[in-house]
Amino acid sequence: MSMHRPARRQLLAFFFALALGLLGAHEAVAQNRLSSGLPSPRLLVVSPAGGKVGSAVEVVCAGFHLEDVERIVFNQPGLKAELLPEPPPVIDPKTKKPKAKAPVPPGIVKVKVTIAADAPVGIHEMRLVNKWGVSNPRAFVVGDLAEVMEKEPNNEDDKAQRVEINTTVNGSFANTTDVDYYVFKGTKGQRVVFSCRASSIDSRATPAIEVYDTKDKQLASNYAYRGSDALTDVVLPADGDYYVRVLQFTHTFRPALPGGLPPGALDHFYRLTITTAPWIDSIHPAVLEPGKSTAVTVYGRNLPGGKLDPAAIVDEDRILEKVTLNVTAPTLAEARKRASTTLQSPSAATVDGFEHRLRNASGSSNAFVLALATAPVVLDNGANDTAETAQELTLPCEIAGIVEKRRDRDWYAFTAKKGDVWNIEVTSNRLGAPTYVAILLKSATAKGDTEIYSTPIAENMGGYDRQFFTRSEDPPPYRFTVPADGKYLLLIVDRGGDANAGPRHVYRARITRDQPGFHLVAMAGDVNAPTTATAFAGGHQALTVFAWRHDGFTGDVALSVEGLPPGVTCPPQVLAGATRRATLVLTAAASAAEWTGEIKVKGKATIAGKEVVVEARSGGIVWPVQPQQNITTVSRLDRGLMFAVRGKTAPYLLTASLDKATVTQGGKAAIKVKLDRLWPEFKTPLVVQSMQTQQAQGAELPTTLRVNNQQPITIGPAQKEATLNVTVGPDVPPGDYNIVLHSQTQFPYNKDPKAKARPNTPVVQPSNALTLTVLPKTLANLTLSTANVTIKGGPQAQAELTVRVVRRFNFDGAFTVQLVLPAGAKGVEATDVVIPAGANEVKFVVRVSAGTAPGARNNLTVRAVATFKGVAVNHEAKFNVNVTK
Repeated sequence: MSMHRPARRQLLAFFFALALGLLGAHEAVAQNRLSSGLPSPRLLVVSPAGGKVGSAVEVVCAGFHLEDVERIVFNQPGLKAELLPEPPPVIDPKTKKPKAKAPVPPGIVKVKVTIAADAPVGIHEMRLVNKWGVSNPRAFVVGDLAEVMEKEPNNEDDKAQRVEINTTVNGSFANTTDVDYYVFKGTKGQRVVFSCRASSIDSRATPAIEVYDTKDKQLASNYAYRGSDALTDVVLPADGDYYVRVLQFTHTFRPALPGGLPPGALDHFYRLTITTAPWIDSIHPAVLEPGKSTAVTVYGRNLPGGKLDPAAIVDEDRILEKVTLNVTAPTLAEARKRASTTLQSPSAATVDGFEHRLRNASGSSNAFVLALATAPVVLDNGANDTAETAQELTLPCEIAGIVEKRRDRDWYAFTAKKGDVWNIEVTSNRLGAPTYVAILLKSATAKGDTEIYSTPIAENMGGYDRQFFTRSEDPPPYRFTVPADGKYLLLIVDRGGDANAGPRHVYRARITRDQPGFHLVAMAGDVNAPTTATAFAGGHQALTVFAWRHDGFTGDVALSVEGLPPGVTCPPQVLAGATRRATLVLTAAASAAEWTGEIKVKGKATIAGKEVVVEARSGGIVWPVQPQQNITTVSRLDRGLMFAVRGKTAPYLLTASLDKATVTQGGKAAIKVKLDRLWPEFKTPLVVQSMQTQQAQGAELPTTLRVNNQQPITIGPAQKEATLNVTVGPDVPPGDYNIVLHSQTQFPYNKDPKAKARPNTPVVQPSNALTLTVLPKTLANLTLSTANVTIKGGPQAQAELTVRVVRRFNFDGAFTVQLVLPAGAKGVEATDVVIPAGANEVKFVVRVSAGTAPGARNNLTVRAVATFKGVAVNHEAKFNVNVTK
């Protein structure tokens, strides 16, 4: 399959503009303190963005720094690609000599993709590998329908491009007012589904679909079905032709890309499918117990064995079909091994699940993701619209609910005991539902609407960083400490449910005791542009690791990397305490050979006495944003974490060391940095600062653990060393902290060594990672039941004290309780006792020796000793003993 000529001309014009913008890109990026201007392959456009199983398709790849491609890699072994050779020269019949070739725009690579007959249907990932490293991924769709390219001109209905039913069209919007028409012949009674994919295949388009008959009557329309994808269907009223109009919604484009690239053109591409194959809109329940077979109801269109359900309506008047079938859910371990065939948003990073598809004679459906439960699943009974008819629950459980009608209110009731702790978490928007869920919790005996907890505002789960923006309309988890024995009512409501409801509005509500744990996402360190981590020989490279902590888990997570090539190391690094991100540094030796491959980041923690290992999911930025504009990126989960080593020596090496690796709360330390300039071009100052300074809300380190008071230092051209002071606030939680320094400079550079122009180019590198251990001054507040003890002398002269600790910093270890006498004091003694791990008090018996003279013994000390990282931490309380006859 080859591209049609208008698309080729469009592509050439687009990327000539790209070439002209490259110099401007250096200046734009130069203002960004976290992005490097050195070459890194960036794949922006794959056209067409897919093909049919068992076929070969010619694909044009375009982006930045794609010279000298060595190979193309996919996450799916059923896809292979090879570079296409340059076409033979055209001979001029008059001169008998080859005609002059048009210059090839930079950043364009033509490949032939071969799709195996058994390649799984779905969305896979494609990357290019060259001398600069390995590119970010781009979606490549494998379908089971016929595929065609859009053919211009098709901007009017009388120029509509004719296609057959069960065809996918690969098209794009050339400008904001571009409208594409397609016409097909159908048969009365056929239910035809129109799917226009955009955001789900890494496109910047926001398409709308309109369907018309030959009399210009609109039969259906849709936009923003999910993300920017559009979807609708029509039951054809008669035999004949029907027209599909595809347009860029609101006739606007997203802002221009950094580097002078114009908005629109091939980055606003789409895949329009006109089909009678199945489409799954929803499955209820949307959460299944792992390893079990469960009866589910599938809602959708053209479902095998499906029957119309008049109560299941979407888009005001589309009646869905439903069918009941059994689905066997995998175990959690099995689900995490399964390859995904959908692109998932950042908000899905904490959802463990699996995909389900259906198939009929026309082809395969879309993939619908079902979540895995962590407790027994209870179905919403549909008869719980009032507090008086609340559905009774037995805890723990997970509710599989659905907002089946407008103004639906789902009430649930459960009994709980005083002091019990239950975690309540609702997931809906993260399941792909178009919902705005809120919850209300109250005592069943409370009058009126007195509430314990409600969530009128959605939480941005990952709002501490715009690099992997995970905003969700789901409410934040709520940790409910039961105030009194009794019955409690839980209301789950969709805040948009008075206007919109239906089968797609599903939710799951987890009500369980603590299930402490965590999820991790790892990605390349650039916060503004799609890229993959590449290390120069003899240099450092950084990954960013994000952590989602569940049910109050605040333990340390030890990070490690598996699959690194020889010569690349990653020393032990840690996500300390409650921190939610870390910069993970990999170091390539000067002798490290060139390498490209997949690596795995894993986190290990001890939870409830057991070792838990979690593999990080991979994330990536889809489209670049302008630096310093406070714009969140469009990011998604990737299928694998790729890494590359390239043999060119690093521009410089920044080596950091601590004068002392252990500091007590309130103490100080110093970081000494040594700079080795390795490129002769590097003669400019280097700015060095803590990574924490670059991030909002101090996510890397506690806000009171400051490196150089969060101010940068500059190492001048004649300098080789510098010092940054570290201050540890008295309230910094004790533990191990990962400190990485960020450094940047600018110097003249051009990736073409023959080029005369050498614009100032930003160069950014991390230092090696340092571990600073913060020791506590105290791990608890120690109190005694009394400060004055009276003991009557005699054979069994003794008294009992209650020694209590109020633990701090989530310390859960044991305390050894001892008696310490002041100098010269005699006659009073006690046997050491232990406050066990997790306990808060112990009985401490103080005895008086026989023959001890009556009188007061003042300023005796009860000392409780805990051990933190092998260091004894003392806690003391004074008391007095009065011995009587």
